[in-house]
Amino acid sequence: MAKEIATLPPLEELDLETPLSPRTGEPRRPALLVVAVVLLYVAVAAVAFSYGWHWYRAAFTETYAVSAHLTGWVEPEPGKWLSLLLEFVYAGLAGLAGAGAGVVGFHAWNGGRWTRWGGLVAVGLAGIMAALVNLWALIAVGIIVVAVGLLFLPPISRYFREWGEVRALEQPRYRRPETIYYGRLPRFR
Repeated sequence: MAKEIATLPPLEELDLETPLSPRTGEPRRPALLVVAVVLLYVAVAAVAFSYGWHWYRAAFTETYAVSAHLTGWVEPEPGKWLSLLLEFVYAGLAGLAGAGAGVVGFHAWNGGRWTRWGGLVAVGLAGIMAALVNLWALIAVGIIVVAVGLLFLPPISRYFREWGEVRALEQPRYRRPETIYYGRLPRFR
């Protein structure tokens, strides 16, 4: 006698107006979003280059005084506490500016609508770095401005709206079973 295999019923399929990608189950990403995210990650590399250029110039005594704008304004003695403090400030600025662009790119990819305004904060952070460290950071500012401009275009607005619809679906809550059997189930006894 052949035993029947017990199976669960099929899961309910989502009935959305939003077309989902069959591969990922997420809204389809427009090409402009891909361009914007790539630009934001390139901006992270531009921030790293700007900080690396400062670091390279600060390593030599002859160019230390002009390695960063703030260093030129304050004129600290190399190796003293103020020069070390400024290096921590520059590293923090580079970290904040790079992280700002990177976080905006990551969350834009995942449909975060707030990334438009977060991109403006990333522009500000990169601008502060350009003002205090060196003008190479202006490359990052320009790239971030272009990427944030792309985030305000209609295809990406539609993408963010579709993500909002997908996230708004109420997931079924866990329902505690009425009885819990420990050991063999009654039907197998």
